[in-house]
Amino acid sequence: MRLLASSLLLSLLSVAACGGSDRGGFADAEGTPPPAASSGGPAGPFAGGGGATPAGVVATLTGTVKAPNGQMPIAGALVYLTRERPAPNPTQVYCDGCVQLAHGTPHALADASGRFELGATALGAQFLVVQKGGFRRVREIYVSKGKAPLPETLTTLPPKTDLAQSDEVPKMAVVHGAYDEIEASLAKLGIDPSAIELVQSALVGKAAREFLTDQARVMKEHIIFLPCGDFTQPAPNTDLSQDPTILENLRTFVAAGGRLYTTDWHYDFVARAFPGYVSWVGASAAPCSGCERVAYDAAATVADPGLSAWLGAQSLTSFTLQRNYTSVASVSSVATVDADGNPKTVTPKVWVRGARDGAAPRPATVTFENGCGRVLFSTYHTEPSSLALTPQERTLLGVLLETSVCVGSESGVILK
Repeated sequence: MRLLASSLLLSLLSVAACGGSDRGGFADAEGTPPPAASSGGPAGPFAGGGGATPAGVVATLTGTVKAPNGQMPIAGALVYLTRERPAPNPTQVYCDGCVQLAHGTPHALADASGRFELGATALGAQFLVVQKGGFRRVREIYVSKGKAPLPETLTTLPPKTDLAQSDEVPKMAVVHGAYDEIEASLAKLGIDPSAIELVQSALVGKAAREFLTDQARVMKEHIIFLPCGDFTQPAPNTDLSQDPTILENLRTFVAAGGRLYTTDWHYDFVARAFPGYVSWVGASAAPCSGCERVAYDAAATVADPGLSAWLGAQSLTSFTLQRNYTSVASVSSVATVDADGNPKTVTPKVWVRGARDGAAPRPATVTFENGCGRVLFSTYHTEPSSLALTPQERTLLGVLLETSVCVGSESGVILK
């Protein structure tokens, strides 16, 4: 058995919100229209962040998007203005059709430091939407002419769903597996415990089996976490990864738009429910045959440029992946169908690689699309023995946020 330290202190790098001395006017829904803004020319969105600067800009809003903890920056967050309050997301798994914006709609994407500049084309009361995948905050503001830095209360993602406040987070279930306590990492991200269903019982596998075999319960979630644990062990122990009902429920959940998060010893859930995408060193038909009993560390190489830029904005340029318990042999393209049933080929995306004992780097964090959803696998935990937030914890939380964005658009928005 492995005993992993789970007492992690909230210790995230703080990123200052942008804003200059040119204060334009704004107010939230409870406020009153402010006085006229001081003069100042509008500016376009941050380079590399994407977005659009429509013609006829009359005001510029600046700010920084942060995680619910108010500290970690959120790269690639979508920020836009609309005259109509967006309808709430479905309360169970759904196929995210991305945000559909008409051409000319003022919108911007946050850069690697979470910063954005948004050019408004109209003055007066409008809804400001700040969104990253299923995390969304909507507030009514009053736009005045000029340049205005938005307060972080408007641009920080919410910790839980509160429809009365127009705050939404994905519905999440953590099937607690005894080792990798992802719920501790989610808490440090700022997610309220009430937003997470913790599936746990004293009897090994009892609560997990009851949850995973109940399709109605599975389909009520948006993200399901199967962090490392002992649910894929040889007889006479519990091996839930060979239960055909569980495998079918996971496939149905992901195809319908769900996100499935798994780490090391629970690789069998991915291997059996979604064969062909990823292969593991030492894996065979026997349960957990690819599981390593002694942890290893590996030098990390961030393979995704966007993730690298985001970590670099937090002064993280090199780090070690601690406590790996599996090794990915390879990833492969798979011929499948998209959410509409059309043929497509999916190649898993490698976000991070790890080099063990000076050997060639192997994939360590991998995601792939299936139907309308995504699957994430990592060879390492989010919470190795440390009292501080570790680089790999930030990495996995960053990838989790990226994979919560709709499948149809990397930016989460489609212009129509």
